Parts: sequence; structure tokens; C-alpha cells
Amino acid sequence: MTAAAFFLSLVPLAVKLVPADSGIPTSEKLVARGMVAVIVTFILLKKRRESLLSGKPWLLFLRSALGTMGMVLYFAALEKLPLTDTVTVNKLSPFFVLLFSWIFLGEKLNKVQVVAIVTAFAGVALVASPGEVSVSTAILFALASAVFAGAAYTTLRALRKYDSPLRVVFWFSLLSVVVFLPKTISSGVMPTGATIIPLLGIGIAGVLGQILMTTAYRFAPGGKVAVYGYLSVVFSVLWQISVFREVPSMMVLGGAFLVMAGGWINYRFK
Repeated sequence: MTAAAFFLSLVPLAVKLVPADSGIPTSEKLVARGMVAVIVTFILLKKRRESLLSGKPWLLFLRSALGTMGMVLYFAALEKLPLTDTVTVNKLSPFFVLLFSWIFLGEKLNKVQVVAIVTAFAGVALVASPGEVSVSTAILFALASAVFAGAAYTTLRALRKYDSPLRVVFWFSLLSVVVFLPKTISSGVMPTGATIIPLLGIGIAGVLGQILMTTAYRFAPGGKVAVYGYLSVVFSVLWQISVFREVPSMMVLGGAFLVMAGGWINYRFK
């Protein structure tokens, strides 16, 4: 999950590196994200002689639909907010996993985990505080992306008995390509030299992170695995400083610290 957090932190970085004046729509970024994953996972599935057919089609479709919706909202937020702000708000998803695992999977939620959840939400409140980043549509998009991502990750626990990580990633990625390819074609914007590399980066980093993350959820309860995902907040701060030469405000850094502290509390007290 730590490795997954690293690669998944490269996805929003690559999204931000697509030039704003390139005319590349969000749908094309989503297709780039899904197309590479479809190709890679299809090859690996065939190499391992695994069937493409799901053992629980309706559950796999639910996971794919929730994940696709979360990704759309995430990419939309990235186009309006700084990198660290978006990633920090989106990283509420592990705490939604705690809640959804408790509600739908019957996994226990103790008092310490409640403290962790409250701490993380307090961190997001700092990120969205007036005077720093207004509670705008973009912030709401980032928050909603965390809800959908948390719901999608929770389904992985239920899917572990029926589908391999590769099959899950294949169908999730294929759904996003099928949904957004028509709009991408109709936009008529062809990638150029300045956009091809970041678009490929979205796809390659995305598929590596997705496979690693999906595998991680097969080895432990959702709430215990998910907390490692907050490390992507640390990586996003590093990218914003080193790549964009922007130092996040103290309010945003404080919010990021609280989100990570929530994850640490949950991990430390098991």
C-alpha cells in the first residue's frame, strides 16, 4: 500500500503537468488513465491464463462504477485546486473505508478509530478554511471523490473471494475507457509532444498504483490497509514544492498533518 501511495501520487502530478492551454479535456485524461491499465492487465491476465469473467459480476460492476465516479470528481478537482489541497481532501477515503467497512462489512469500529476519523475531518476543515481555499465546488468535488473512492475500496474486501486484483483493475479501467472514449473522440484534440508524456504518466502510474492497492486490500481488513494510503499526502507536498516551486500554506500543511495524524492514530492503536 505504501508503494501504491507513491505511484498514485504521481497520477495527480501528471494531471497537473498537462498544459492548461493544450485543450486536453478531462475525459481524455481519464481515457489515458484507463487505456494503459486495460492493455497492461489484459496482457498479464492472458499470460497467467486467468479468465476475464468475474465470479461476482454485479459486485465488480459496482466497484468499477464507484471507482470511475470517484476518479472523475478527483480529476475535476485537480483542475481547480493546488495539488496538495486536492490530495489531502481526497485522502479522507481511508476514513470512509473505516465507516463503510463498519456499516456494510461488519468490521468493528472502536473509540480510537472514531478519534482518528474526527482528527482527519478536522484536517480537511483546515484545508477548506475561509481565507485559504474557499469551500467551493472544487472542494466539494474533492470531498465527493473521497466518498466514492472509499466506497469502491470497501467493495474490494468483498470481491477478494471472487476476483483477482488483475481482473478487478481490468474491468474498472475498461469501464472508464468505454464511458469517456466517445467524448474524447468528439473533442477532436490530439495529444502533442507536450501532452503525450504526462498522459502516459497518468496511465502508467495509475495502473501500477491500482494493482498494488487492489492487491493490498486482499491481505488485511479495509480499515487497516487504507491508512497507509495517506502517505500520498506526503508525496504530494514534495511534488508541489519540487516540481511547481509552490510551498503550501501553513493552514494546508496543518490540515495535511491532521489527516496523517488520523491515520497514525488508527495504526498505532491497532
